[in-house]
Amino acid sequence: MDSGFNTMYRSLYKFCISPKPYRELILTKAAPKVAVQGPSVEISELTTEQNQVLNEMIGAKDYYLLWGPPGTGKTSVMLRHLVEYISQEQKQNVLVLAYTNRAVDEICASLKSISPEDENLFIRIGSSYSCGEEYKSTLLRKRIVGMNRRSEISKLISNTNLYVSTVSSIINRTDLLKMKQFNTIIIDEASQILEPMLIGLLSHVKRFILIGDHKQLPAVVVQGESKTKVANEVLIERGIVDQRMSLFERLYLRCHEQGWEHVIGILSQQGRMHKDIMKFPNHYFYDDQLSLLSKLTRLSAEKSYLDSDAHPWISERCIYIDTPIDSYYSWKTNDPEAKLTRRLIEIYQSEFISNNLLLTDGSLGVITPYRAQIAMIKEEIKDMDRVETNKITIDTVERYQGGARDIIIISLCTNKLSQLDSLVSLSSEGVDRKLNVALTRAKEQIIILGNRKVLSDNPTYLKLIDSYFQLNYDDVINSIV
Repeated sequence: MDSGFNTMYRSLYKFCISPKPYRELILTKAAPKVAVQGPSVEISELTTEQNQVLNEMIGAKDYYLLWGPPGTGKTSVMLRHLVEYISQEQKQNVLVLAYTNRAVDEICASLKSISPEDENLFIRIGSSYSCGEEYKSTLLRKRIVGMNRRSEISKLISNTNLYVSTVSSIINRTDLLKMKQFNTIIIDEASQILEPMLIGLLSHVKRFILIGDHKQLPAVVVQGESKTKVANEVLIERGIVDQRMSLFERLYLRCHEQGWEHVIGILSQQGRMHKDIMKFPNHYFYDDQLSLLSKLTRLSAEKSYLDSDAHPWISERCIYIDTPIDSYYSWKTNDPEAKLTRRLIEIYQSEFISNNLLLTDGSLGVITPYRAQIAMIKEEIKDMDRVETNKITIDTVERYQGGARDIIIISLCTNKLSQLDSLVSLSSEGVDRKLNVALTRAKEQIIILGNRKVLSDNPTYLKLIDSYFQLNYDDVINSIV
């Protein structure tokens, strides 16, 4: 903890001693420069909207903010093509960052597709303990094995113009920033990172590009609103109103206020959620700005990819099951929901077999707010027959951000009204970010488990329940598999 705070203090100090033009840019006292348009880049596999945003990012002078709601291809499409162009065509030195190692793994997977045969395309900074197995060979410490001279290492660093890392790893390796002058820093999922982590780091480069969605999960902050609200009028004037707010969100809101639309890009076409799943978050969280990628016919398919005579409800896209309150154990567990989750997994396994489909890593996932409920569900399903439980990811919504599954089961584990306070995470615009992320992880179907009486106390959850197909708890529990 001390190390983390010291890192932020050093970053703040670096910001304070940085050149005045940079400080005024970050504090929004100065407007970001308007890009001078060069030759237009046109990539056939991108939509008109994506090509426009790509060209704006390429031409950005000081910074650019890309807002991408769930499933719009922020990482897999936009980040990949941006990095490919500026690192290979423009020969820029590029540093790509994210907050978590899981997110960095996803970036590595996206960048690998640029040139699958090139093992030396990029260098990853970090530890082998927190790196995906398939990307360990890209780690700097792996790449320098067998090098006995500093000149060899210096040559490797000089000849590689693309680097990938978590924010914390690069901040704690300032020697690389001294050895290598980066032209551009790109930060994915930037809405999850607090300002002190970034404002010192970003002073090292000519421009930065932040990619995120401030309507999804923010940075994890333990302190409540009463301790993080800003009272200083000078800071409030610059949009620094709450210390829990990310740099991405503050700059995004301030640029809108000031009319600096030239540094804001919005992706409005999503290719993840079926239209029925998209309907609720689109209306209540994104003001109906989202639309479907027209080339993906499955997004608007009328018939579900699962069909069943035994369980006719399985063709419904959005399902809610009213579950009993469990007061026997800790309020962070719900045994009826754990047993119901097991039964649903058994049903889906049976239906996958009937429909000649394989249960893969991307087929089925379970989201629940508490680690105790995760443990209970895992214990419940560990002895299931015919089901490869290692292919079913059971985790919190925080760890699911950035991921998706065909079918998502959400066990809300609602046993008392006071739980709603921790279940809900409102943005400055009143959007429930936890619920938004949970709902938008599903591609084909979503099933929500929770007690209606408790959930109805929250108007958003009440509207959600009423918009979903209602399924009876006992009917599912007692159904034949």
